Amino acid sequence: MNTPPPPSDITTVFPELAGYERTTTLLHPRPGTPEVHESSIGGPLLWPADEPWPTAQVPYDQEAIPLVAVLQLWVRDFPELAHPKDRDVLQILWCPDDNVDAFDMDYFRTGLPDAGFMVVWRRSEDVTEVLADVPRPAGDQTISKGYVPVPCRLVPERVTEYPPAWVLGQAFDDHAQRRDDELDSHYNRVRSFADGSKVGGWHADCGVGGPYFGAFVCDCGTPLSPLLSLASTEVAHTDRTTTTSYLVPPAAEPRGRECSEPTGLVLGNWTNLQLFYCTESWDHPVQRYVM
Repeated sequence: MNTPPPPSDITTVFPELAGYERTTTLLHPRPGTPEVHESSIGGPLLWPADEPWPTAQVPYDQEAIPLVAVLQLWVRDFPELAHPKDRDVLQILWCPDDNVDAFDMDYFRTGLPDAGFMVVWRRSEDVTEVLADVPRPAGDQTISKGYVPVPCRLVPERVTEYPPAWVLGQAFDDHAQRRDDELDSHYNRVRSFADGSKVGGWHADCGVGGPYFGAFVCDCGTPLSPLLSLASTEVAHTDRTTTTSYLVPPAAEPRGRECSEPTGLVLGNWTNLQLFYCTESWDHPVQRYVM
């Protein structure tokens, strides 16, 4: 599945964007049966047999709930993935409840890693035996299906995207809104970023919050950079509004919800959950935002 070129060059309308383009890697998840040594959403993790599987205690269940495997990315598949030195596998696990994307209005962010949301950087050569019997939430435990991903293989594709207008400041944000109104150009929070789950790139701002002036800063004062995004909808744009990611799948490719919502994840307001990292130090926690 390849992404066709955009319908027009947005820098002809907004020349200020020249130099702000970034490459992002779309994951293009497709339902399947990924294996432990593959990159995947909802697939098995390279988890050591001698390492306890994480759990989280929630107020409405007496027993702790095992976290669910959400994502595994191998650096060999995604060499552009920012990662700590000597680590080659990224794993995301979370407790399948509303705390995944509960929005904190005081800080704009959803939260830091905690017992219910884990970001694991692993060195694959250290794992000599993989955990075979992975704990799963019991049938009588309260979980939300929208936080339990359908197992998907990934088909990475590199595309170009541009930042949301507010990234360039209040003046350009206001200018972009005026030009959009005049020209029906769909840039501000629509044509700026590529749809779907992806690695790197720019802020995946769907316009639910923001503009986020002054946000996305680590507690140490360093600006945060996008690490990856998990999307509720992989294909949201149309052939008229897209910058890069409107998909017209060939006959052999998935269509309908299998194409647009393959993972079954429902995040935010059917939008995105984006993770950010501090470029100063990997010792500083990854932060997550509903976008």
